[in-house]
Amino acid sequence: MKRITPPLAACLLLAAASSAPAAPVDEAACLKEAEPAKALPACDKALSDTKLDKARRVKLLAARAANYTKQKKFNKALNGYSNALQLDAANNDVQVARGDLFLITGQVDKAISDYSAVIARDPENVRAHMGRAVAWQFRQKPDFAMKDIDAALKFQPKNGPLHAQRAGLLMRMKKWKEAINDYNQAIFADPNDVDSRENRAAAWMRLGKFGNAVNNLDVAIRLDPKRASLYEKRAMANWKLGRKEKALADLSMVVKLKPDLARPRVDRGIVRFRMGRFEDALADFAKAEKMGGSSASLHYFRARALEALNRPKAAIVAEYERALQAPVTRMSDQRARMEADKRLKALKTLK
Repeated sequence: MKRITPPLAACLLLAAASSAPAAPVDEAACLKEAEPAKALPACDKALSDTKLDKARRVKLLAARAANYTKQKKFNKALNGYSNALQLDAANNDVQVARGDLFLITGQVDKAISDYSAVIARDPENVRAHMGRAVAWQFRQKPDFAMKDIDAALKFQPKNGPLHAQRAGLLMRMKKWKEAINDYNQAIFADPNDVDSRENRAAAWMRLGKFGNAVNNLDVAIRLDPKRASLYEKRAMANWKLGRKEKALADLSMVVKLKPDLARPRVDRGIVRFRMGRFEDALADFAKAEKMGGSSASLHYFRARALEALNRPKAAIVAEYERALQAPVTRMSDQRARMEADKRLKALKTLK
């Protein structure tokens, strides 16, 4: 005889089914969804499950905090990581993530505290050493930073980003050759590392090896042809090598890639002036000034171009005077201001 489920039992089964948590779906979306707008509602729903065990709740809290970080809601993210650590105080991944966020928000001492706690529990934690190394640099303690980087490299000697970080620190210490060695290691680990290739070129230029710099930058440009800073550096190296037309071509590419910036036009104008193309230089300076790019360099070199074209003395004097009042944002501006002062005094002594 066919069994019939009583109505009350059926209701109870239906109620049980409808109240069963959909946690697996929400958890998966929370943990794996790349878009915060989609992930955060899933995180909230998953965390509303009162039956979550501690490990799952910690993972979800950390995932939600990471998504808040993507949205730059840093206070909510910090609260999330802190709540996770209240449940699992020895969770290294969560504490490193909070340390990273402290670093992003400028709370360097708290970042160092988090990284140090992780390192005390796990001396081989490379992420913590890397983070603390960055924090030490904010505290102007390069020796401490180097110790952390070297400690991390003992455990991961072929870690490209570690070598790149070490090289960057050596660059700040003006140890150009040592920096190049580390950039070599970083590039060996990742031949597509454009940052290391660009920075290695800068180190070669510091050593006066402009041909090596150009070779580095040629490869970097093939890898990332739309990065303007690569052309800027290659223009400098080409100019030092006497390749004036190539330098000008590189600066023209910078202008093309950064059409809304005035400074590349000033730089191109200076090169055009030095190549004797005074009218072209003046056109660049006029465009840059119209774009709001007034600087000591612009007005000094415009005055020089006006002199070369035998323009009225009053216009030349006015430009040198403007150079003395214009903003100084680079060392070249400071030099331009000093030269403008000298030439202005010389002009005023002439009848």
